[in-house]
Amino acid sequence: MSSSRLERWIARKFRLRHLELVAEIYDCRSILKASKRLSLTQPTLTKALQDVEMTLGLKLFERSNRGIEPTEYGEIFARHAKVLLAQLRHAAEELENLRVGYSGKVTVGTLLAASASVLPDAIVLLKKERPGVAISVIVGTYDILMPALLAGDLDMVLGRLPTEGHSRALVYEEFYAEPICVVVRRGHPLTRKRRLALRDLANEPWLLPLPETALHRQIERAFIDAGTTLPKNVIESMSILTNRVLLRKSDCVGVMPYHVALDDVEHGLLAILPVKLKSLESPVGVIVRAPGDLPPAASALRECLRTAAKDVPSPRL
Repeated sequence: MSSSRLERWIARKFRLRHLELVAEIYDCRSILKASKRLSLTQPTLTKALQDVEMTLGLKLFERSNRGIEPTEYGEIFARHAKVLLAQLRHAAEELENLRVGYSGKVTVGTLLAASASVLPDAIVLLKKERPGVAISVIVGTYDILMPALLAGDLDMVLGRLPTEGHSRALVYEEFYAEPICVVVRRGHPLTRKRRLALRDLANEPWLLPLPETALHRQIERAFIDAGTTLPKNVIESMSILTNRVLLRKSDCVGVMPYHVALDDVEHGLLAILPVKLKSLESPVGVIVRAPGDLPPAASALRECLRTAAKDVPSPRL
């Protein structure tokens, strides 16, 4: 079937409920779970899925020992269905916002660099202006948050912006440059050193981000550029709470975005070592789907993020 003919079939045959059931089955990976969430019986949902597949002439899902898995066609159709449903939610939000005033929901993904001050400050500002707005914060790594943003599950992602590999499907807005600093507990023997280089720290126990993160790769590159060996005694974690406790209770050397470490430094819990990591300075900002238009509540949060970013203190390294 040609693409134009398939398009006409979809426009004539498909209903919103078809998009909802495909998206729900895709998320649940189970007919039983999806039927419960859609308030349908399993036979009804199975028959509806069969009708969709028959209309398309394509197999969207296959049963496996883990439940039900999308085919390549299912991956594509579900992705577009979720984006369309997200757009409809945004339309409903705009209508409701016009009818009753400030309301709606914002779902924001956050990377480590922006979670310490900018996002909390922006949320406080937004709730003062629009107390009826519901806000969901999802913490994750870049490889998890970007697909969710493209699929319409997130309104925006806040954090360190990629220095390369920008997608035309996304809009990137920089707020400020975030240095990366090397931190240890207060009273650590290394704090008595006035000058340090990475080669002086290669044999220390290290607390690093997960290997799939851009920051981990940048740190490895920094060691290589310094002409020294990579640390062998390493703990890898993206949990800011776990990392803060590990650093305070051990002799681990860690890396943190400056403004994430700043609060613990000011409270005398951590210390920043005099190690220059200029090459690891990265822009921090917000990423949204192109063309960049957002529903009212999400647009208001982005404006609050811009305001909060202006108040980020300058690094004192």
